[in-house]
Amino acid sequence: MHAFLLPPPATTDHPALRQLTTAAQTTLSGAVALGALLHLGWAEQVDPVRQTLSDYALDETTARLFSACVGAAAAGSAALLAGLLHSRPPLGTAAPTALGVGCAGLLISAVFSTDPRDGASSPAGLVHRYAAGSSLVAIPAAGWLVARHLCRHPQLRERAQRIRRLSCASSVAVLLFFGTHVSATRPVTPARARAAGLLGLTERAALGLDMALLLAVANALRV
Repeated sequence: MHAFLLPPPATTDHPALRQLTTAAQTTLSGAVALGALLHLGWAEQVDPVRQTLSDYALDETTARLFSACVGAAAAGSAALLAGLLHSRPPLGTAAPTALGVGCAGLLISAVFSTDPRDGASSPAGLVHRYAAGSSLVAIPAAGWLVARHLCRHPQLRERAQRIRRLSCASSVAVLLFFGTHVSATRPVTPARARAAGLLGLTERAALGLDMALLLAVANALRV
């Protein structure tokens, strides 16, 4: 692999960073594979267009697999966070802080289950929703911050631009998801009711782009 964060030819070997980014890529890819397994194995149980991924946690047959999926995403994010702290050149404190919020949000949302869509809100369900929402916001923010630092180095601008594009797409998807979420809680007009029917689709778009963004950052950090 090219030393993306070290200007050639003056490169040095950073085995710890390489191991961390490899662990991040492997674990994040595992989370994506587990998510795909949920969709393929239980497609009739949870509507991917109307229902959120968290609804898999409401059934005993899929709850553990859902927790494993989100837990793997949290573990991959944690490995990537450690990679950010080992990166050369340094990426400051804002990007690791944002990614730390995203990692914590994923972990908390794996531990606390959501509430049924038509049921009353519970403390655990509220914790889940706020944690998941924080994660969706924090991950593209971390991507923006990483890209800003990488753009300062001419040899890294191409990778920085790719991260920035994914951050932009993820941010747009998150806004769309929040819009459908508001519509789902208050479907007072026909337009809002139609938007609410896309809740699961917009969430999956945001999550998919977040995973792609994290993998892109891990690839850019590899030595």
